[in-house]
Amino acid sequence: MLIDLQRLLQRALASDAPMEVLRDGATRLAPEERAALDRAMPDGVALAGLIVRKTRFERLCRGDAAVAAEFDQDPARMTELFRKYERQVTPTAVLPEEEAAAFRRWRQRQK
Repeated sequence: MLIDLQRLLQRALASDAPMEVLRDGATRLAPEERAALDRAMPDGVALAGLIVRKTRFERLCRGDAAVAAEFDQDPARMTELFRKYERQVTPTAVLPEEEAAAFRRWRQRQK
């Protein structure tokens, strides 16, 4: 089903190793979906993953000025915090405010 492929792509593009996630998950897909993934170019998938992650981080910073200020003060710490967040929270936000709210909820649960 298309939804299975979409979920797999979502997990892959949010991961540190998108091609590995695609290859591992492809075994559970229909043959035509597996065939489409077999044609995926590793560099293109890696680049798409970076763009997705960058966009999500930008959306978070635009949605919460305090997060943006924290990033300016300590980029390494905030980058690591964001990496933990993105591994644990499925990307569903469209607007910056939605991403910021999801990040605040996640951060509260971490305390």
